[in-house]
Amino acid sequence: MAKHLKLEDLTKSSVWTISESELNQMLSEAKKHESFAEDETHYMNIIRPVFDIQYFSSEDEKTKELLQSEHYDIFSIAAEGDIDSVAIRKRQIKKITDLTLENVGHLHPSEILALIADNMGTGWKGLPLAIQDIIESAFYVDSSVMPAEALHRKGGIVQKRQADGYEVLEVERGGWIEAIFMKAKPKVPRVRYSSEYVEKSSRSRLGGDGDEEELDEELPEDELNAVEETDETEEELAAEEADPNLEDIDVIDEGEDDYDEDAE
Repeated sequence: MAKHLKLEDLTKSSVWTISESELNQMLSEAKKHESFAEDETHYMNIIRPVFDIQYFSSEDEKTKELLQSEHYDIFSIAAEGDIDSVAIRKRQIKKITDLTLENVGHLHPSEILALIADNMGTGWKGLPLAIQDIIESAFYVDSSVMPAEALHRKGGIVQKRQADGYEVLEVERGGWIEAIFMKAKPKVPRVRYSSEYVEKSSRSRLGGDGDEEELDEELPEDELNAVEETDETEEELAAEEADPNLEDIDVIDEGEDDYDEDAE
């Protein structure tokens, strides 16, 4: 289990990192606490978009066989009346439209390219801009259209991109080929801290440590910006990752200009 996550630690992004058995363990542990009933709706709002969950009686063999045939994992749970089993199945990302800001960063470039390949031959440039934005939040993407002999010449764009760690997908465009190159962006952890100045100021304003005096001065702007952010979502963090334009890659124009340049 990644970083020993507990149910209360799950977010709409991190829930994609756990397995069926890990989720069952989390639920079993959480149900031991009195606060679970109050928070159950919140937990399910995070879990349900990623996992299908069915509770049933182990004596119902027909239901059990049906769930197993649909690739659910079956677990025994503490009995609540006749219900003593749970079936859990993680949802698969089968279509390009299944991608979200929460799940895209947990996929490998080859998986994203496979989704594009299965998307009715649209290639990269035929994808809706919203889907492109989701993919580019987690991956560097570059595409070029040119004849096959220019694309695959020795020392050409394919070899260069692969040497730089890019995965490649080729989509036929008549006699030419659209080459889509993709590489995961580095995941840079966000540094969070509280300014000592702000903490001391807060204590003074609240009368902490026996000091009733309030501060009349305003906090410097740089100190205000240093206050710890506690409720920032994974989506916001993903949207702030490095811009693909910062990646040191060659820009190759499309069409006949590419071909003429390579042919010279």
